[in-house]
Amino acid sequence: MPVPLDWSRKLRAYVETLKADPNRPLGDEPFEHFVLTERANTWNTFLNWSNDLAGSWSFRGQREATWLLHPSQDRATLVQYKSKYSSGYYHLDRRSTERALLFQFKQRAHHYLKHLPTDEDLASWLGLMQHHGIPTRFLDWTHSAFVALYFALEEAVQQRGRHSAVWAINLDWLVKKGRELLPSEASDVSDPGTMAAARNRLLERLEKPVIVSIDPQHGDERMAAQQGFFLCKLIGQASFNQMLMSMMIHPDTPDQPVVRKLEISGKNRIGFLKRLREMNIHRASLFPDLDGFCRFLALNMEIKTKEAAEDPGPSFSDLQNQLTKKNEDGPGSD
Repeated sequence: MPVPLDWSRKLRAYVETLKADPNRPLGDEPFEHFVLTERANTWNTFLNWSNDLAGSWSFRGQREATWLLHPSQDRATLVQYKSKYSSGYYHLDRRSTERALLFQFKQRAHHYLKHLPTDEDLASWLGLMQHHGIPTRFLDWTHSAFVALYFALEEAVQQRGRHSAVWAINLDWLVKKGRELLPSEASDVSDPGTMAAARNRLLERLEKPVIVSIDPQHGDERMAAQQGFFLCKLIGQASFNQMLMSMMIHPDTPDQPVVRKLEISGKNRIGFLKRLREMNIHRASLFPDLDGFCRFLALNMEIKTKEAAEDPGPSFSDLQNQLTKKNEDGPGSD
């Protein structure tokens, strides 16, 4: 799927309008101008899109195309208020919330998990928490567009006519940009242990205007099956979307899109899930445990009922014709 020839020019023009008003709060609203949004109405369209992004791109699936990129911690700590005289929102202190959850998780995890990270391996602890449903600052991504597509479509959109989405980000650009913005932290070491230690040091510092890639030393079967890793913003107060915009603006805007979004209509959900099932991409393969297998069976049942609904069976006239033919053939025709 070709990139529009004027994409870069339009983005630069929009960024100039933002810079012309330095007092304007950035917020999440401008983010759509930084994302190349496309549509896939057929399986082949999705294949072409994913093939174009093979290599340096990574992916994330979300049930609703209208959702932006928000880690579970940001969603869980959001407080919305409304009174007679005012309304608005704010977040609970994310750092103290994380410390409390981490402490409680460490206290109990050994009762349920045989192999645990070392105490100083913060990235692995947060990764375990994320995969067991505890809100963290991590955002799940995968190196597979097909895995991301499954997660986008596993649950149906809430309203008829809406779309799901597969997000894509150029990981090579993200790493390169991070090294530009954090030259003191840039490292080309090949030793995984040294790299993991550097990532853990970064996670302790929450005031850097960068999104970093996190591949914990202590992974689990789910991460391996899902080809998964995490992205994490290093400023707690800013949203993930704001951080991406900041990285795309300073010092210059990119010449090509580095964040893309592919929207998939809900009417294609069952057909695409069947295609993925043929590729052995389903809940049981991505979550290799009993819960994953049971969810796989339930989703198979949903697909089966949707397929049955597409076959209305014989019409009234067909039944009437069959009855007439049987009467004409006589009682011994069977």
